[in-house]
Amino acid sequence: MKRTRSLMALSLLAVVLLVLTSCAPAPTPTPAPTPKPAAPTATPAPPTPVPGPKSGGTLVFATSIDVPSLEPHLEAADAWHRRKALIYENLTWVDNDVIVKPQLAESWEIKDDIIYTFKLRKGVLFHNGKELDAEDVKYSLERQLDPKVGSAGRGDLVMINKIEVVDKYTIRITLNEPTGPFLAALGGRYNAVIPKDSAPTGDTLRRTAIGTGPFIVEEFVPAQKLVLKKNPNYWEKGKPYLDRLLIQVVPDEQTALAGLRAGTIDMVAIEDAKNFLLVKDDPKLLATRTAAIKIDTLELPGDLEYTKNVKVRQAILLALDKPAIMQAGIMGLGQLVGGGIPPAMKYWYVPVEQLPNQKRDVAKAKQLLAEAGYPTGFKMKLRTIVGYATMAANAPVIAANLKDIGIEVTVETVDLGVWIEDWRALREPITLNAWGGFMDPDLLYYRHFHTPPKGMDFRRWKNARADELLDKGRSTVDPAKRKVYYDEMQKLIAEEAIMVPLYSADLLNAMQKYVKGYIQHPSGWYYGFKDTWLEK
Repeated sequence: MKRTRSLMALSLLAVVLLVLTSCAPAPTPTPAPTPKPAAPTATPAPPTPVPGPKSGGTLVFATSIDVPSLEPHLEAADAWHRRKALIYENLTWVDNDVIVKPQLAESWEIKDDIIYTFKLRKGVLFHNGKELDAEDVKYSLERQLDPKVGSAGRGDLVMINKIEVVDKYTIRITLNEPTGPFLAALGGRYNAVIPKDSAPTGDTLRRTAIGTGPFIVEEFVPAQKLVLKKNPNYWEKGKPYLDRLLIQVVPDEQTALAGLRAGTIDMVAIEDAKNFLLVKDDPKLLATRTAAIKIDTLELPGDLEYTKNVKVRQAILLALDKPAIMQAGIMGLGQLVGGGIPPAMKYWYVPVEQLPNQKRDVAKAKQLLAEAGYPTGFKMKLRTIVGYATMAANAPVIAANLKDIGIEVTVETVDLGVWIEDWRALREPITLNAWGGFMDPDLLYYRHFHTPPKGMDFRRWKNARADELLDKGRSTVDPAKRKVYYDEMQKLIAEEAIMVPLYSADLLNAMQKYVKGYIQHPSGWYYGFKDTWLEK
């Protein structure tokens, strides 16, 4: 059976008019008195026009995060993903409501849950003037899949079995098996479409870029700036509105905010919540918060001396004062999370109040600890990473919470390289963590929690029910059926406490009041300047 996604809806309006007349002569009317002339009335004033988007101008945007290169498939830095959607585009797009929408693909059909036939938009031009066609899409995906290329996003596409060009504007992709997150994966941060043969080596596109996006690279100076100019041939007619976008790297946020107040900077991306509080009530500025697709967590691996016991993990969870931890880490500027999926993933999210073990209960935590064989508690280490301010702020609150049930915590801080090495080697200790950007529940859960060889099971959970839920969620295409599996997965994580989601930090921005239309994507990966305009 085919399921066709149509981008147009057809509506039909039928109007029937019946006029009845009579042939009988009407009686002669009685003359009526001549009416007095009506008093003149004032002509109503025309409605005040509502300002709409207008084109033109340069926007200066400051961020503390640098971008080392512009390589669309190889560069893994967060900073590049945030900029990339301004330059490159994908077959699909995961929108702000985490719904998969067409982008360079105009529509698609799915057959037997494994054969996807995409119709491409016609007349889309790359920045070098070449028209997009199916060969470009095939080249881009095959480059991603080539192990020799070493793409950081190769794992997003390993379900692909075959890629075929049907005609100039049609491409067919056959999967190895039904894969629910496939369309979302195509819209992921690594899967940009580039012109065929435009990247013969990994260095070709490091300092330049050839995309189809709303902006064209004019100048790139690493550690300093990225200057973008309007793409006059962009397929989404009328956009972008800005003539030019200057993205400046300003390592010190206080300096950037001083520029914002002085009027030399139009907008600042804020990483430190304390800095947001300094500007949120400034009457001359607009400060915004956006719920994000990211989570800060406490990891409780299932093979360590104490946390291998589920009652110990549950006791730790019940001892935590999550609102206090969020206040310490991000000044309360976020959302509480219980099962791993944050509120910004609206369709998939199970509210905290519907999950077990989410309210602090010291008495119950002590009881569970006693049942686990530790009536007087124990000593444990809690790992954080050098330079991660939120971890440094969260750790003392967690330690104080656990002291209330007899657990004595020693905080240790390691370099990021050591932390990553232990994580990849599956020897992660009890640690704080922060991660995000996942545009589908599968991209959050599968690799992290499924046992090898399919997943990595970083926390050494070895949970058969989790494996079953994740396999069903991945192999099912119907979103409603998938949601059932991921709802249970969230409840399982809250019950077992193999990972304790603490909160999801909001994405923070401050801008001049004349900056209009900026749309912050909840993933945090994409800057929303395609829709931005200046009212000045």
